[in-house]
Amino acid sequence: MTRAAQETTREELYRLVWSSPLSKVAQHFGMTANGIAKICDRLNVPRPPRGHWTSPAKRASQPPLGPSPEGGNEIVVLGGKRSAARRPRSRLSAEERNAQLLDAAAEVALQSGLQDVTLKRVARDVGISEAQAHNCFPGRLDLLLALARREISEVETQRRQLVARGNDRIASIVLSTVAYLHEVDRRGPLLQLLLRLRDVRDGLQEERAVAASEAREPILRALEERFAVERSVAAASTSALTALCVRAGSLVAAGRCDLTTAELLCLPMVIAGARSNETAAGRLT
Repeated sequence: MTRAAQETTREELYRLVWSSPLSKVAQHFGMTANGIAKICDRLNVPRPPRGHWTSPAKRASQPPLGPSPEGGNEIVVLGGKRSAARRPRSRLSAEERNAQLLDAAAEVALQSGLQDVTLKRVARDVGISEAQAHNCFPGRLDLLLALARREISEVETQRRQLVARGNDRIASIVLSTVAYLHEVDRRGPLLQLLLRLRDVRDGLQEERAVAASEAREPILRALEERFAVERSVAAASTSALTALCVRAGSLVAAGRCDLTTAELLCLPMVIAGARSNETAAGRLT
């Protein structure tokens, strides 16, 4: 005879699976241990690993019960002909879900390090299953690459918006440098962590090279056309000034130099370098 279905809560299920082996919990509800395990996974209820009850000396510590999927207070229906959890459907679009996971990954990275950034961890933190997280990012590297791309994009977007306010070439260069240093000060620590990973650097290498080339081209063309600077000289000068800014930014991001000092050291050299190209061509503005 089939046992009647019973209702319980996530909290109670969590308490039960950490109080007795799954087989005993399952027997109480007229289910299989595998069925109880699936319900736990679906509801983000941590459960003891295999061997927890058979090897007391090696028992795992009990993790806290994280948020429920979508933040709802599920009522779990166990036993009977059907076991389920009544929970609200996801209302987030794929784009919103991706952003939510990236925000969670960034928080974990800054608080405890990149080694703790896993799909399982960020899924738990936002209240979804690991399987749902894998629907957004196939693997951990995909998550880290997406996070790095977002940070790089934000830095570049802010820089371009500020550059657009410049009313001449030198003003635009100053604004570009200031914007870069300020964004690196704000976002740099996370970006530095990400770019220390070889897999992340390798994954971004080609697209970053293309982006850098596209960003340099208008500068080189302007130096050639407006100031008659040879392209090789323009390229060398631009590369040197870029390297200077990147180095200053890395020191700021690493906390080895404060933002004000970086600006005081960097801006005079950048301005002098920019003006030297014009002076050499006899076209000082």
